[in-house]
Amino acid sequence: MYAKKTFKLALVSASILGSISAFAQQAPAASAAAPVSLTMKINGQASPADRGDLLLREQLARGVADTPQLRNAIRETLINQAIMAQEAVKQSLDKQAQVKARMELAQQLTLAQAWQQKALQDAKVSDAEVQAEYQAQIKALGTQEYQLRHVLVADEKEAQQVLDKLKGGAKFEAVALESSRDPNTRDKGGLSDWVPEARLTPGILQAVQGLKNGQLAAQAVQTPVGWQVLKLEDKRPLTPPALETVTAQLKSAVAQKQVQARLSALRAAAKVE
Repeated sequence: MYAKKTFKLALVSASILGSISAFAQQAPAASAAAPVSLTMKINGQASPADRGDLLLREQLARGVADTPQLRNAIRETLINQAIMAQEAVKQSLDKQAQVKARMELAQQLTLAQAWQQKALQDAKVSDAEVQAEYQAQIKALGTQEYQLRHVLVADEKEAQQVLDKLKGGAKFEAVALESSRDPNTRDKGGLSDWVPEARLTPGILQAVQGLKNGQLAAQAVQTPVGWQVLKLEDKRPLTPPALETVTAQLKSAVAQKQVQARLSALRAAAKVE
């Protein structure tokens, strides 16, 4: 019913991480007496340890255990990529305009990511800024939270058919199970988790604000994911989380705002022709 913005750039492409995971599942166990080296030469060209270490850190950050199989998978990935890259150079593919553009974009993205990471690390967040961010986010959530039942369908005609069934006495749970396109709530009779009012779409909030508990919304509501037939299950005053339980997230949010402000200043000073 609502969307969340993110502020993150991936360090390594998903395709590389995926190939490492596939290799790790297939790779035989390495000998304990012969630890897997991530430094090597492929056809005389060096592959420094830093490359393997970067891929290893990415896998560890994803929760993968540091095992000989994982290191062997990283090694195999680096070898295969190096061989293919060498063959591409032999065929002068690195001279093609689109390939050169991709290489330049990859370098630009890596530098942008490095700047962003350093800017986040350098951000200084005070207790007063954390408190101010906390108050702003609590205010933005509103004062009420709602628990709804909904049936999500593709179009207005189908929504009206669902609404007619419910007005005719059909049980909401049965209709949701039969007709809803939402896999997360269909088997629960269309029942949602508790949602702060500010995170409901404007159309849904308007439809349920004046309802009593257990009352069906008079009209279906069109939303970005489809048409929704709604029923108010319950509502209650919003109890915000305690400051100490969300301090880390608040510090991160403030730091991200500081980085965005730095970027905006750089953008304002940049000469774009």
